[in-house]
Amino acid sequence: MQGTTNDAHEDTLDQTIAALEAGPTALDPATGLAIVNQWYDTVLAQDDLDLGDVADGLAELRDLLAADALDGAAIGEVLLRLGEATQAAAQQAADERLTPMLERLATLLSFGGDALSGGRARSTAAEPDQGR
Repeated sequence: MQGTTNDAHEDTLDQTIAALEAGPTALDPATGLAIVNQWYDTVLAQDDLDLGDVADGLAELRDLLAADALDGAAIGEVLLRLGEATQAAAQQAADERLTPMLERLATLLSFGGDALSGGRARSTAAEPDQGR
């Protein structure tokens, strides 16, 4: 059963990475919200890892995306924090196949956050196109 769960996580990571590769502004808010909700549910179901920072960031991002007016800078700051939390989660991944995918996701989140927050990146993630 664990293989099925990990395969589902791998598929979801692939889909999320593909959605973010064009940049966070390429996603319409409804699509972004659907992705966030899916990940929030997935993170809450994980009881073997400490993903509290990821869950908190996803909840905050969900609220920002559901708002009547989008605040790009605030969304960017949350994406930066999610990038950092995702990078930390990548180091804890029980399934080694997920580590490079989580690292890629962390990079995309960090660069998207940097773009939306006006270039105030706090992450040291590599360029998004590295490793391709």
